[in-house]
Amino acid sequence: MRKIIAIIGIVLVCVGCANRGIGPQGGPRDSIPPQPLRSVPENGALNFTGKKIDVTFSEYLQLDNISQNLLMSPPQQHAPEVKANGKHLIVQFEDTLKPNTTYTLDFGHSVCDFTERNPLPNYTFAFSTGPVIDTLQLSGRVYDAENLNPLKGITVGVYANLEDSVFTRLPFDRIGRTDSAGAFRIGNMQEGVYRLYAVEDISRDYRLTIGEPLAYADETVTPEAQTDSALTLWLFSQQQQRLYMQRTQREKQHKIIIPFSATPDSMPQVRPLTDSLNYYITYSAKRDTLTMWLTDSTSILHDSLFLEIRYRRTDSVYHLEWAMDTLRAIWRKPRMSAKMQKMMQERQKNRKVDIRSNARSGFDIYDTLRIVSTTPLKDFIADSMHLYERIDTILKPVAFKIAPTDTLPMQLDLMASLKAGKKYELHLDSAALHDVYDAPNKQEKFTLQLKTPEDYSTLRVKLNPYLPKARIQLLNARDEVVRELPANPAGAFFNYLKPDVYYLRLYLDLNDDQRWTTGSWDEHRQPEQVFYFPAKLQTKPNWDFEEEWDYLAVPQTVAKPAELIKASSSKKK
Repeated sequence: MRKIIAIIGIVLVCVGCANRGIGPQGGPRDSIPPQPLRSVPENGALNFTGKKIDVTFSEYLQLDNISQNLLMSPPQQHAPEVKANGKHLIVQFEDTLKPNTTYTLDFGHSVCDFTERNPLPNYTFAFSTGPVIDTLQLSGRVYDAENLNPLKGITVGVYANLEDSVFTRLPFDRIGRTDSAGAFRIGNMQEGVYRLYAVEDISRDYRLTIGEPLAYADETVTPEAQTDSALTLWLFSQQQQRLYMQRTQREKQHKIIIPFSATPDSMPQVRPLTDSLNYYITYSAKRDTLTMWLTDSTSILHDSLFLEIRYRRTDSVYHLEWAMDTLRAIWRKPRMSAKMQKMMQERQKNRKVDIRSNARSGFDIYDTLRIVSTTPLKDFIADSMHLYERIDTILKPVAFKIAPTDTLPMQLDLMASLKAGKKYELHLDSAALHDVYDAPNKQEKFTLQLKTPEDYSTLRVKLNPYLPKARIQLLNARDEVVRELPANPAGAFFNYLKPDVYYLRLYLDLNDDQRWTTGSWDEHRQPEQVFYFPAKLQTKPNWDFEEEWDYLAVPQTVAKPAELIKASSSKKK
């Protein structure tokens, strides 16, 4: 019994001791990042000939995404191996270091303490393999050339070789990387004259690879000991877009969809490899998706259909070429009960064309009345469609013309002279339309009432100074273009605006093609310049607004409203 009591006592004492370290301990949370105490070699060392750097910190370490955060300048073909070992940060070099060269290791925010993950911001380590360490630098910012958003994670680099061809052949001599504000700094540079470039380095080879967005400075640059001058680079994507065929889809038994990554310059040619396959082909509005509508029951019932397609695609250097492929369109039948199958078959026998319209109360004065089908229309009878103006209880016929949008249209535009504030009705007789499966429409009636001029506002934008080549864009709160007009000495008039919040942007249409034109590396041409109006505009019903815009009054890089930067950045994600 004494032994049992003694054992219980010892256990209670141990548990009590163990519990002293559990639960809230009090005191403030540690928010201090680890601090470097010493290193071998020292930060700023000269005549370095080793293969390893060992930095001792004030507390235990962990590394946060070191492969993405570490930036070594000049860059190496093989990134150094970096690891945390207790309180030590160890860097092991894989490649041979160049003689008489200053190296910079920028760890970003990757060095953190082990317990609270407090990062040591912008920690850098520099050393030289020669008798001096270079101290000159360049700094600046990188912006999206089209929407002036500051860009994060862009690699900025320089070459002492002033030939433009090195940008595509060799890695940068020295590099920096932009932060969330688009700012960059290239440090520890030698005195001299350099060419300055930027690239979204997707391939991680520290040079321009075909297809990567880029920027370049027109003039050579000279580094300084301390500089407040911010160089500005405008990043742009060239008119090089990958064109390829995406995965063939057959989500419905009668419908095969073949999407492409972009709009081809020539339409693809499809040849069925299955005998007696009857079908129609339609294209999307952007002509980047081909849809085959199977119309014979035998083909529709096949689980697998084989097609041969000849189409346009880009090769590795973005040249267009013809390609030939064999496709297999697979239909996977969903599981359903016999009762459900019978119900679906009955529904299919009595199917009507699914017709919709944009007719509504509050119909915009400038809009076009249209009807839309979910399947291609094979024919329509104009005399079975009737448009009326409703005057009290009387329906007055209104003349209109039908404008199909394609050979096998899925949309019909009804061109008519509609009056502001008036009520209208669109009547469709049964069987006025038939789709490619010979299904008719049921009798339909759509009503609409047009808005009045008093429901809108008018905005007049006058540039001061006037720019003959300018085109003014009206933007919504998502940084999307709502309307666009050429600049006019008397002002650009945006009529029939819905009451809302708007923003303004202009670009210099130097080639007169009525659209913003990106830059070209091959032609050594910068993208067309863009300017933002520095405030939002709130329109109201039945108001006329005038805005005189001095686009030079606010610096180009700070004029864009902050809410637009946030909106367009989140939209890209």
